[in-house]
Amino acid sequence: MRNFNEELLSAWLSLSSTIRNDRLVAAMSFNEIQICNQLYRAQMEGKDLLTATDLCQKTGLLKSQMNKVLKGLEKKEVIIRERSTKDKRKIFICLKEDNISIYQNEHARVMDFVNALADQMGEADVKETIRLLNKIADTAKAILEN
Repeated sequence: MRNFNEELLSAWLSLSSTIRNDRLVAAMSFNEIQICNQLYRAQMEGKDLLTATDLCQKTGLLKSQMNKVLKGLEKKEVIIRERSTKDKRKIFICLKEDNISIYQNEHARVMDFVNALADQMGEADVKETIRLLNKIADTAKAILEN
C-alpha cells in the first residue's frame, strides 16, 4: 500500500501558503483578520464578549503573538479593550464600531475569493471539502491535545 502522508503534507502546505498569501488580504495581516473574524462573529451573533485567552484558544496563537497582534489592532483603532464590570480580572476585546469597516472590507475581499473558488469547484465538492476540513481540524485538535 502506498504511503500518502507526504502527499497529504504537500497538499496541506500548498493550501496553507495559498491562504496566507498577502494578496488575499491587503489592509490587515492574516492573524489580524482571523482575530477580527472571531470578534465580528461573536458580536453579530450576540455571543459573549471575547478575551485574549478566548481568542488564543480559537485561533491557536500563542499569548505573545496574540498580544502583539492586539496591540497592532489597537494602534489601528480597530479594536478596544474593556475591563469587565463583573470580574475586574477579565478584559474583553471588541471591534470598534467607528472602524469596523476596515474588517468588513477585508472580509468582503476574502469572500470574493471564496465565492469564486466555490463557483469553480461546484456545490458537491464544496460540501465535501467543508466536511473534510472540519474533520481534519477536529482530528488535528484531538491529536495536539494528547
